[in-house]
Formats: sequence, structure tokens, C-alpha cells
Amino acid sequence: MEKSNRTVKRALDILELLRNEDRPLTCKEIAQLLDVPLTSAFDITRTLLQEDYLEYAAPTSKAYVLGVKCFEIGMGYMKRLNVVQIAEPYAERLMKISNSTCFVAGIYKHQIIYLSKIEAPTSVHTSAVLGARRYMYSTGLGKAILACYPNEKVAEIFGKSEIKPFTEYTIVSLDKLYEDLEQTRKRGFSIDDREGNTDVYCVAAPIRDHTDQPVAAISVAMLYSMRTDALVASISKEICEAALAISRKMGYTGSLY
Repeated sequence: MEKSNRTVKRALDILELLRNEDRPLTCKEIAQLLDVPLTSAFDITRTLLQEDYLEYAAPTSKAYVLGVKCFEIGMGYMKRLNVVQIAEPYAERLMKISNSTCFVAGIYKHQIIYLSKIEAPTSVHTSAVLGARRYMYSTGLGKAILACYPNEKVAEIFGKSEIKPFTEYTIVSLDKLYEDLEQTRKRGFSIDDREGNTDVYCVAAPIRDHTDQPVAAISVAMLYSMRTDALVASISKEICEAALAISRKMGYTGSLY
């Protein structure tokens, strides 16, 4: 086996450790978990922090989380796989015909991560930014993905999430989530009816790859005050066609659900 650079290996181990942890870690915790000298962990984390591969979990915190450079590298990988590159023209078209914000989100552990956001000049402007993560149970994008899974996996993801009502409409019961996902499978698209934001109504559909697994989802987010049955029917048809077309280009041959 070829000899590896110990410092580089430790830096990669730190990034991998933080990727797999569900909480921020201090330098001391990193050193203990990786069984490396504290001085080495300090030098490496300080360099990774300076280069934006790590960042502090909060302004007053000394605990680390992955930084924006890790997301940028991940975006580069996603583009190599073509999911964002393939999806964005469809998202652009959906934005224009709906005059609403269109999102593409991928999967990060038990959450979604926003990969693309295309806003219409007069559409709803949400707080979601590229790289932001959200729980699946409270988003249209997340529920579009969850509906692709058997209930056992849905329960596993739900159990790893922080369950809380973001609005009075948020689904916080696993049984109610099962019911919602069954409706999603029957109609072919998911709905976020003010569950994350009382002003926003979303329609979403999953994107699958050649392994038949969901790898992303695409959505249109509109102001709830603008929602009509006719508009939802029109947008849901367009978004399902777009999601299926993207999935076909990813090598998928089946139906969305």
C-alpha cells in the first residue's frame, strides 16, 4: 500500500467525523474520538476553519461543524452526477410558468439540503438558502422523498428528526405522516400546506436515479393567498412531468410512485 500523508489523512478523518455526527464537536472531542494528539487536532481544525472547511456552530461556540467549502465540493460532485445540471432547466421553466419560486433539494442523512433555488421577480421569497437543511416531515420536498420509502424507513427517518410544530399545520404524528404520504403516492405529488411557513404552499415531486432510489426532489412554492384549486392542478401536472423527465435522464425507467 502506498504511504499516505498523516496530516492530510487526519484532516480528512476530521471532516468525515463531523459529516457523520449529528452535533457540533469541540477540538478536544475530535481529538478523543479520533485518538489523535490534541495539539495536532488543534492545528488541523484551525487551518480547516481558516479555509472555510469548518465553521463554528454559533458565534460564541468553540464547537465545529462542516463549513461552506465542504458544501461547494459536494455541489461539484452533484454536478458531476448531473442531477443539478439536469434539473435546473426544468426548474427555470417551472418558475416561469408558475411565476413562483422553484427549488431542487437533495438528501443529507435524514434531512433535505437545498441545491438550487430559482426565484421569479414577483414570487414568494423564502428564507431557504442553498446548503440549508430542513427536516423531511415538514417540507413538500422532504415528503416527496419520504413517499418513495416503505413505512419502516419513514419511521427511522422520523425518529432521527427533531419533531416540533413549525406552524399549527405541521404534521408531528407518525401516523398522520403515514396518511399524508399515502395520499402523496396516490396523487403522484406531495403538498406542503403551510406546514413550514404559514404563508407558503408547496407542491413537490421526487427525482429518482438508475437504481430506482430517490436522490432529490423538485418543488414550486407559492403564497398561500394565491393558491387556487386550478393553479394547484396545473402546477402539479407540470412538476410531475418535470420530475419524471429529470429522472429519465438520470436513468430511471419507472413511475414516480
